[in-house]
Amino acid sequence: MAKVQGGEKLYSQKDIADRIGTSKSTVYRIIKELGLKNTTKASQTMLYDESVLKSVRKEFRARKLEQNSTAESDQNSDELIAQLKDDLQHERETVANLTRLLDQSQQLQLSLQQQIKALKAPKQATTGTENASKTEAKETTDNTKNATEQPDKRHWWRRVFTD
Repeated sequence: MAKVQGGEKLYSQKDIADRIGTSKSTVYRIIKELGLKNTTKASQTMLYDESVLKSVRKEFRARKLEQNSTAESDQNSDELIAQLKDDLQHERETVANLTRLLDQSQQLQLSLQQQIKALKAPKQATTGTENASKTEAKETTDNTKNATEQPDKRHWWRRVFTD
């Protein structure tokens, strides 16, 4: 409990810790970091005045706010990481789906090209056969023509004298 000395209340580190809701070691560290001096010493207990209590309370609240903001920041970071992981998984699924669709498209295109080749092949074969038969018919016609024209191609004097 707070002691009164010369009309002024004095507090031990334990009293300060109880008033601000922390441990005695935290109060000791804050006092040491701020370089605060004790007002008096009763046996081995250091006693501090009201200004030290206010300074320690103010520093403790600032640290608590900093810890809370750090904790919130950590929590926000964790939420952001979870969201990014979820987005990454979604993107991976999308890429896998698009890859599958592209593969299907390529297979269909190959199938259609094969069907087109199959449809053109008989037409080319018949065209080739038709060309061959036309060539044969032309050769036959030319041979027949040649056979019938050969007598007419005799020299003029033979036609005149042999007929």
